[in-house]
Amino acid sequence: MAESAVNYSSNVGECSNSKLIMAESAVKAVEPQIRERSGHAAAADRQHLYIWGGYASVADQEQFLPRDEIWIYDLERGSWCVRQVCGSAPPPLSGSSSCLLDGELFIFGGCSDDGQTNELYSISLGDGRFTCRRVTHRSGSPPSPRDKLCCWLHEGRIVFFGGYGPKLLREVGDLQSFTVDEASWADGVFWGWNNETHQFDPERRSWTEVQTTGGAPAPRAAHASATIGCKGFICGGRVKCVLWCFTHRSLMAHTHSRLTHCALPLRGPQRGLQTDE
Repeated sequence: MAESAVNYSSNVGECSNSKLIMAESAVKAVEPQIRERSGHAAAADRQHLYIWGGYASVADQEQFLPRDEIWIYDLERGSWCVRQVCGSAPPPLSGSSSCLLDGELFIFGGCSDDGQTNELYSISLGDGRFTCRRVTHRSGSPPSPRDKLCCWLHEGRIVFFGGYGPKLLREVGDLQSFTVDEASWADGVFWGWNNETHQFDPERRSWTEVQTTGGAPAPRAAHASATIGCKGFICGGRVKCVLWCFTHRSLMAHTHSRLTHCALPLRGPQRGLQTDE
C-alpha cells in the first residue's frame, strides 16, 4: 500500500501546517528543541519525519525518553514540533522497529526496564489526537521478544527480520537461526541473535513466520534495511558487513541472496552488485 503524507492543523509551537500567519522569527522563538537520543523509532512519509522513544545519557546514566510524546520534523520547512500521544502508549523503549502504513506509525519490539518485548503498537497520525493503541492479533504467533530488529513493507504487510532477545531452551531448535549470547543465560532462558523472518498483516491482524529459501543471513541485530521494488535489503549488524537481498516471491515465501560488490569506485558512474546464490 502506498504511504500518504499526513496533514495537521496545529497551534503555535506545534506542527507547521497551521492556518495562523506568523513571522519567521516568531516561529523560531517558539520552536521546541528535540533532545539528543539513541535507540529511537523513526519513520518518514513525503512531508514529515516521525521520532518516538529511545534513550539519552544524563550524568553518565542512560534514561528512557518520554513515551507519551512524538516528535515531528517538517521536511520542507526544516522545523520540529512535538505532540502528546494519548491512549495506550508503549512503555519507554529503545531498539524498537517501526514503519508507516496507512497513516499509522507501527512500533514493534524493543527493550524496556523489564527487558525485551514482542508487543505491537500503532499511533494514528491523522486523527488529530495521535491516539496510540496496542495491536492484538487474531491468528498466528508473534515473534519471541526482541530488540534491534529491522522491518519493511511488502504489499500491505510488515516484514520483520532478526533481532536480539530471549528464548526458552525448547524454543532454540536450530543454532543456525539462533546464536546464543554466551554471556547471557539463566534458568533455561537463553539470550541471543536470530535470523528469523516474520510477517504481520494489519488488515487480518495475523502473524506468520515466513518460509525462506536460499542461503540465510547469519543471526544479527542492530542492522539496517531498505527496500527497492519487491526486494528487501539488509546490511551490517552484529556480524560482518555483508549485504543481503530478500526477494518477495509471494506473500508467504521469500528468497535470500547474498550480494557482493564487483565494482564500487569512490567516484564515477560504474557501480555493480552480483548475487552469490
